[in-house]
Amino acid sequence: MSDNALITSQGDAVAVEERAADWLQRRRYWKSWSEVDQKALDTWLAESMNHAVAYWRLEATLDRAERLSALRREGPFQRPVSPSSKRLGGGALRLAVVVGVLATAATISYPTWRSAPQPAGQFYATGVGGRATVQLTDGSSIELNTNTAIRADVRAGKRYVSIEKGEAFFDIVHNAKSPFVVDVDGHRITDLGTKFSIRDEPGRIQVTLLEGRASIASVRPGTQGHSAILTPGDVAVATADSLSVEQKPKPTLVKELSWRHGLLVFDGAKLGDVAEELNRYSREKIVVAGKDVGKLTIDASVPTDDIRAFTRVAREVFGLRVQDRGNEIVISR
Repeated sequence: MSDNALITSQGDAVAVEERAADWLQRRRYWKSWSEVDQKALDTWLAESMNHAVAYWRLEATLDRAERLSALRREGPFQRPVSPSSKRLGGGALRLAVVVGVLATAATISYPTWRSAPQPAGQFYATGVGGRATVQLTDGSSIELNTNTAIRADVRAGKRYVSIEKGEAFFDIVHNAKSPFVVDVDGHRITDLGTKFSIRDEPGRIQVTLLEGRASIASVRPGTQGHSAILTPGDVAVATADSLSVEQKPKPTLVKELSWRHGLLVFDGAKLGDVAEELNRYSREKIVVAGKDVGKLTIDASVPTDDIRAFTRVAREVFGLRVQDRGNEIVISR
């Protein structure tokens, strides 16, 4: 199975979830966990995106369950017991988290548009918090993240997409005679067959290449031209007059693209940055009050459809104040 392959059957999905639950139980509750065990877990996570996403989802589910259980036992004003002080026997953890994740997955569905045939300039869009997949007539697919809009024109001899806003992941079928072209904010990304993501933000775009080979070039009239050839692991950040390329390890890229599976993974991220990222997925916005609060760092896996999970962490782990103010949630000392 390739790093970005999809699980093809419910049996495969359950097997991966059970294995992920076993790893999570051992890492959380076994006192004998060692560096050798950690290396083995890292190897398993790197084998497939499915492994990594399953593990992160179960970890997030368990974190939420433990926090809610602690609140029920101790009341709203007491700090919860550390997870390391609790143990689950046998397959209890594995069964609980697998059922929890599968039940959650069963309640969420995302639309898939299939172009057959596709008129020139077909428009596709998602709302805030939405996600969808576009299946193109050439066999390629595009996954749209929250609040994203694209226009696609894929037909004989032409494969073209323009991004109007947002973020999308492209899985492009190879065709040497017909390169796939994406235009976004004065830049053109061209490839023959690869997997990459594009994120359009005010004043900048980011292109992340997972597989294959692609080029990025400025095409905006009246600006200084720049271009680069991207190889797997490259992350290009482009503005109107600059272009930089950074190489990142694949596990890092997989985490950054976990939105494709309804999850955001943060490692040592500032609270202010986490809030800003989560705000992309919800009309209810998080406001972090105070520079000292915004600089607090956190490791967390947060479902894109549950910003309340983040606010619970802010309150229960950091002891911060959380106030609901209509369409805003204010986090402060």
